[in-house]
Amino acid sequence: MTATEDPDPRPVLFRHSLEQDGFAVRAGSSSTPDPFALVRRHKMDSAGGNNAGQPYKILRVPCPRAEQHDIDKDFGLFHLRADEAVIYLGRTPPRCDYFSFTPYVWVRHEDSLAPKGDWVFAATGDPLNLSRIGTEGSDGPFAANTLVIFAADQGLADRIIAAARNARYPDEMINVVVIPSELVRMAGVTPGEIGDSLTILVRNANFAEGDDRKEKIEDGWVKHHYLHTDDYAHVWRVTPSTPLTPLKPYETPAPRQRRDQPEESRVPGLTAGLDRLQQAILDAIPHVEARVYGSIRWFLDSREVLSETNRASPTFHQFVAGEGSDTPYLRTALDGAPANFTLAEDEIAVVFGVNHAATGLATYSNFGVYGDWILGRDPECGPFLFGDGTNPVWNGVAGANSHSFTGTAAPYLGENDPMAPYLYAVKALRNAPTDAPEGSFVTVPSRDLPEELADQIKGSPIRSIPLDQPMMIGYRAYLNPRTKAGPAYEDLIPDRVVWLKLPPA
Repeated sequence: MTATEDPDPRPVLFRHSLEQDGFAVRAGSSSTPDPFALVRRHKMDSAGGNNAGQPYKILRVPCPRAEQHDIDKDFGLFHLRADEAVIYLGRTPPRCDYFSFTPYVWVRHEDSLAPKGDWVFAATGDPLNLSRIGTEGSDGPFAANTLVIFAADQGLADRIIAAARNARYPDEMINVVVIPSELVRMAGVTPGEIGDSLTILVRNANFAEGDDRKEKIEDGWVKHHYLHTDDYAHVWRVTPSTPLTPLKPYETPAPRQRRDQPEESRVPGLTAGLDRLQQAILDAIPHVEARVYGSIRWFLDSREVLSETNRASPTFHQFVAGEGSDTPYLRTALDGAPANFTLAEDEIAVVFGVNHAATGLATYSNFGVYGDWILGRDPECGPFLFGDGTNPVWNGVAGANSHSFTGTAAPYLGENDPMAPYLYAVKALRNAPTDAPEGSFVTVPSRDLPEELADQIKGSPIRSIPLDQPMMIGYRAYLNPRTKAGPAYEDLIPDRVVWLKLPPA
């Protein structure tokens, strides 16, 4: 968005004030990435547990010198000095269940295990989510003016805030997201001291009706302005004309408190109800073989990964796929260990568990179906830009959330079961049934659609899970309304899966 196109004169005043204070201000943009396409094009070896059907945006931060280009435009990667900052100025996302702004260490170069650097995708701190963000006015956090400053140095941030006040931005809309120097390797002033490769991700989930509608334009169909234009808000990189000294780095913020009331004490009888639901599923669906899977924690904590310095530790530079504190991440397990399964056309996996939104532990909860195989190294395709072919593909191809699966346990338990309103049960299968109500099932594609084949690498399926490849279920529960953070692992009751082999037709 150029200054002349913006009807609000304050961005011009703000930028001018920053420049008068000795800062260079370079404009970037934002874009919507396609994780499937990035995997197919060998940009990365994993879709990173993408939340099926939910959009992401990245802030494309420019390099500090005009003659340079972004490290990689697909990811908006950048390096940042301790005396530099990134600014997001403009509207927040449209009305939805969830959004957040989070900086990540995408690649760690210092003391890396791989010559090209280690892909960690670890959050630098707690996300700035819709429950915590400051916006202008009293109409709530959606499509509202905000100013977000991503900075490691308090002295720098204070000068930016002073310039914002000079441009008549109210304090209520000014937010500072600390990039902790203790956890993040900042770039140096000297060329070659690149530090960590960073990216800033904007997560969104479940846009309200009408806020992500399709609109007819002369050249075809496009989605809402927010997702499909790169000028929704200003993205600036702020660099001092001469390095700032002395610096005043922020202390590393303490992690948010996530513990609250355990789910079983919120709704006594939930675990027993979940056991009844499991038996009811087994009784309702004829089968010749059955397996019941539990779930365990999926990823390590980002903070632990970024702070670990012992190369022998299993936590050191571990890939955590965008883990953040606004949700717990669970995955399919057997006997307390990660597990997966294949799904043939004569098999069904019934995903069931507690609807964490119904118990009040989360704003919304969901599950996704993910491929759990490893792409491996393919010499014909060349190396991956990020990863080396050994990360699980974790491509979210289908899923359901608490909007769609509310009420799905009642057909198994009966309407009179007091736990039915707090539980869900959704079939995952290969072919859509003709007589099942909407919300009671999800279909798992076994091959990519024809129009998606053109840019595949050697036919590697990414938007689907082939019949012979393993899959798993991943679970999330976003934002406990009381803590304004993700529910603690200790507070929620883990989800389950019943895998069933159907009898011959």
